[in-house]
Amino acid sequence: MTARKDLKKHIRARQEKTGESYTAARAHFLRCRDAEIAVPAPRTDRITAIVLKTTMQSIRVRIPGEEVSITLRTSGWDAMRVVPGQFVEVTLTKRWTWREDAYASGTLGRIWTDVPALGLEPLPLEDLGVTDLSRYEPFTPPEPYAEMWEFFASTPRRAFEFHEIAWGAGVGTDPGDPDDCLIAHAAEISDENPDEAREVLMKALLADLRCIDAHVHLGNLVFDHDPKDAIRHYEIAVGIGELSLGPNFEGMLLWGHLYNRPFLRALHSFGLCLWRLGQVDKARRVFERLLALNPPDNQGVRSCWDDIRNGLPWDPDRDPDHALTTGESPQLQA
Repeated sequence: MTARKDLKKHIRARQEKTGESYTAARAHFLRCRDAEIAVPAPRTDRITAIVLKTTMQSIRVRIPGEEVSITLRTSGWDAMRVVPGQFVEVTLTKRWTWREDAYASGTLGRIWTDVPALGLEPLPLEDLGVTDLSRYEPFTPPEPYAEMWEFFASTPRRAFEFHEIAWGAGVGTDPGDPDDCLIAHAAEISDENPDEAREVLMKALLADLRCIDAHVHLGNLVFDHDPKDAIRHYEIAVGIGELSLGPNFEGMLLWGHLYNRPFLRALHSFGLCLWRLGQVDKARRVFERLLALNPPDNQGVRSCWDDIRNGLPWDPDRDPDHALTTGESPQLQA
């Protein structure tokens, strides 16, 4: 009875306003009411996705279980919060297809890094056989690294090399020439045009998320002014390399083998960021692992390791080895 009284009240209010008959006012009111009831609430789907590429306006993601990647239209702030290889929780408000490409709009929620959960196939390692470090120029006292070097050189160990994908050879280009790849092009233009370099590196990761050097170079682009952003790229690069090594790897990854360099650079940069951000114990362990993997230390890691042991803070102005380097040290080459 109350509902009917309310209905009559609304109809008569419309009559007073429009001068319509009761029948006409009733029909119009019911049409408007039914239209309001029929309007669906905006559709929202909460999904978990893997970030493949980012731009200033969008994020390319892959939803686990779906073959096709999606371009997520979101705010520039959202796009800046994530890096390729991270997981994101997305609240989707719309999905559509345009010219056979999948799109969606939505907002980001939780963001996290879990490289083993990405489901990537580990990069194969080439077994290069047993290597005797005695053919390298030794480190001797009073060099602080001398005792550790003697330990590493005392027993020959097997050496390995990463697959060329780690370097970027054949990723988005024809395989065969390690210098003719997207990563090499990005490195050449990074100083003059960092935005274009970033786009090239993102293209490489969209082709293969296992391109370790692309993650490293993306970190390098922001290392100087935003180490918290840079460390996310390095952490993912290190995690992808660790998938190939497994939990009990005891071999060497010597710098002299070209395709090992991306992973060694990733560890070096990761350690520098940890040190710079005050996580000195973790940084020391990363540098010690680097020295175990590449005892000839073409990257100058021993200097960082020794400074941390002596309680010195990170300072790129005091020692060039505290900054990002290519690792070229001619006197340490085999």
